[in-house]
Amino acid sequence: MSLEIVPSGSDVGAEVKGVDIAEPLAPADLAALEAAFVTHQVLLVRDQPLTPQKFAAFSGQFGHLQRHIQKAFWHPDVPEIVYNRNVDENGKFDEMAARRGVTDNLREGWHSDTNYDEIPAKATSVHAIEVPSRGGATCFASAHRAYDLLPEKVRKRVAGLRVEFALGSNPRNAQAQFLSQKLTDEDQTRAAVSHPVICRHPVSGKAAIYANPLLSVRIPGIDEAESEDLLETLYDCLHAAGGDGYRWEHEWQVGDTIIWENRGGLMHTGRLDYPRDERRIMIRCTIGSSPIVPYNA
Repeated sequence: MSLEIVPSGSDVGAEVKGVDIAEPLAPADLAALEAAFVTHQVLLVRDQPLTPQKFAAFSGQFGHLQRHIQKAFWHPDVPEIVYNRNVDENGKFDEMAARRGVTDNLREGWHSDTNYDEIPAKATSVHAIEVPSRGGATCFASAHRAYDLLPEKVRKRVAGLRVEFALGSNPRNAQAQFLSQKLTDEDQTRAAVSHPVICRHPVSGKAAIYANPLLSVRIPGIDEAESEDLLETLYDCLHAAGGDGYRWEHEWQVGDTIIWENRGGLMHTGRLDYPRDERRIMIRCTIGSSPIVPYNA
């Protein structure tokens, strides 16, 4: 059976068929997946349950694996994997753990992973082990479309500006502060980093909004009120790009594996809308690294 890429029909996303991801990928298949990754930004493989070791091996074919900042969730046997789970070690619902990358309000939850690093990750991969009977979807939106929605006046104003990101020391977003509770003291207080407000994807060359409501703090070098006004306009466009008919909303099944883009052009967030007495257990890898490149119109 040959590899097949089936687009989702939304701005982003495609399902991959005809490949066994429990085994090393053939060079031609890996090249085809890398190309599809640039085009679709999110790739899904269905119904292939993996051990943590097999999942890490699959993910590592797209770049070196990083250890995530949330050390409290490292997998005991494969520390390059972290758990995305909604229960603690005793099996009880854990509010803080459940809210990692997940939100009640889509507009406030859109983000790209590891913005708080000097060189963010290339990609994130997630594999579903247990899923609730309903809810808990992950939503994906095109930050390229969001850029296209920006008023021309705002595009010109933010051109060349940078935006600060932080997780543990983020006073702007209460959820980011909440999520930092299990960070080490050192990670909670590490300095904010800055990246371009508008970035260029390093392969496609397309422009995208890179600032996001979950992890951005402020636009330095301008008045605080203007910074807030510009950020809110950027977030309005991101949320419009994630509206009905544009976003891809993935309903998880056990054995699903997804890999998504972090180099600019994609935003995502999960929904915290499933029954609290049902388990949601995922494993996750942080893949590669890629500097965020400014877009020069």
